[in-house]
Amino acid sequence: MRPMNGLIRCVIVLILFGSAAGAQAQGPLQVQNRFPLHLIFLTPRPTDARLPAKGAFLTTIAVDYSSVYVNERQDGWSALVDMELGVVDVSMVYGLTRKFSIGLQVPLVSMNSGFLDGFLENYHDAFGFSNYGREERPDNRFAYEMRKNGRTWIQGDTDGFSWADATLSGQMHLFEINGSGSWIGSLVGSIKLPIGDEKRGYGSGRVDAGLFAPTQWEGRRWAFYLMPGYIWHADPETRGANVSAKESFSLFGGASYIAGPRWRWYAQLNYSSTPIEETGISLLDDGAVELTLGFRRILSERVSVEVAFCEDLFTQTAPDFNLHLALVWSHRVGN
Repeated sequence: MRPMNGLIRCVIVLILFGSAAGAQAQGPLQVQNRFPLHLIFLTPRPTDARLPAKGAFLTTIAVDYSSVYVNERQDGWSALVDMELGVVDVSMVYGLTRKFSIGLQVPLVSMNSGFLDGFLENYHDAFGFSNYGREERPDNRFAYEMRKNGRTWIQGDTDGFSWADATLSGQMHLFEINGSGSWIGSLVGSIKLPIGDEKRGYGSGRVDAGLFAPTQWEGRRWAFYLMPGYIWHADPETRGANVSAKESFSLFGGASYIAGPRWRWYAQLNYSSTPIEETGISLLDDGAVELTLGFRRILSERVSVEVAFCEDLFTQTAPDFNLHLALVWSHRVGN
């Protein structure tokens, strides 16, 4: 549990660090796909096209909890993923200049056996949804094994919280057009830093890089978001399997209804293609489409909270569900 103790100290320092208000976040809910296999690669994160002011920090502490089940074999590949996943995500963005910012995102992850299998089976039965084959295994039994041609890629465990790969980003302002609404565009470059344990599924052991182009239009009552992206993935380190990665692309879109000075309601769709070679297992090869519904509540000039519920659509390369909670605050150093 040492990583969690370090995280708590970091949060306290960040809170004490801020002394003056900065601009509140106005962009989309920054909810990522928490499918465990995608955790080890650079994945798209919905991003506010508006940069923080020069000298201002925008800090987010987010907690995600999700359930994942995959049990498939095809063409020499086998994938057994049966877990509930908790992620505590710490990110900070700093405005270096009026038109350029840098950011760091560090996730702390717990893979665990969970407690929701019985509830999810009853829920799926009640509404006639698929249970993805969970009934084939004992309830709340952990498994995370990825193999190719009999050789192991990932062998996960439930040993508390562990750091996953971090992401370092730079964002550059491109344009702002004001008319009946405000249309803003920027460019984000991201690099994934290999700090997670690749043998246990918390990282790839390699560096990934990506480019993303967040844009948004905001009027008096509505805001719309769009962010295409392209990612270069390096072949991951494994326990013996020969696994190849490939370039992937992503497309994020969303809308928010501005229900007054303190409330925003969101609907978002996030798509990304698979980062790994073809496996013959369709739910791994088809990429991921995830729907997010949620809201942002502005508590004060510099503090807001986010709540969202995410559901996989069409494919299973996203958690069966993901619950997202986040605290966002802005602050400056000194006066």
